[in-house]
Amino acid sequence: MTKENTINETEARQIVWEALKADGVEITKTLLDKVMDKQTDLAIEGLKKGMGIKMQGLGTLEVRTHEARTYKVPNGDGTFKTVDKPAGKHVAINLSDKLYEELNKVL
Repeated sequence: MTKENTINETEARQIVWEALKADGVEITKTLLDKVMDKQTDLAIEGLKKGMGIKMQGLGTLEVRTHEARTYKVPNGDGTFKTVDKPAGKHVAINLSDKLYEELNKVL
């Protein structure tokens, strides 16, 4: 991902506001900001509690736990070094069928 094909939070809010306005929805930018902030806060709190977050048409975010493991990484000279990865948690996304199909049309 490069900076040229990424939008930041401010740009995302502007795009959502313009799309709602184009659809005839009258909403102030202040109210939109509050809604988006609350949505983010609730999603983070849910993930911290181990809940999955379903995003209609996009997929599901979920917390996954992985065990500690040791693996080998090539040094580039034909040898390998051993790296220990501790147990931990990460957030994974399961793409919706709709998003998966649309991405496969353009990628």
